[in-house]
Amino acid sequence: MRRSTRPEPPREAPLIDAARKRIRLTVREVARQARISEAHWRQIISGYESLGHGEFREVHAKPETLARIALVLDLTPDQLRRVGREDAAVALEEITPDPVEEEPASYAPPADAVYAIMAALPLEVQQEVIRRLSRENPAAVQPSEGHERHAG
Repeated sequence: MRRSTRPEPPREAPLIDAARKRIRLTVREVARQARISEAHWRQIISGYESLGHGEFREVHAKPETLARIALVLDLTPDQLRRVGREDAAVALEEITPDPVEEEPASYAPPADAVYAIMAALPLEVQQEVIRRLSRENPAAVQPSEGHERHAG
């Protein structure tokens, strides 16, 4: 439908643009991952395309297109429903991969990962973690053979 005034942005526009900014992706990267052009992204966000000579046509993202964008931006079907896009929420549910099964209870993260997390903590927090571990499981904080550090 042609109009001489710009249509209002759709209700989902602030949601998807804020999500893009939150995860720090460029418009180009989101568009590429969602398999749309940057121009189409701009039309979806603005809610219109310019026809020239001051005329505009409303643009509404197809449910499948909006679902692909939502998938890239880690949006949920419930978020799409809250902005009135039930159709896109259903489409997102259809394309969302099944959640990865949880690791078995016996899973232990690699020691390097634990060390990296600990190293990123302030010293007093590291000491508190070690104190709690030693209270609950003294063997957990004892160095194993071959892993002791030596000065020099």
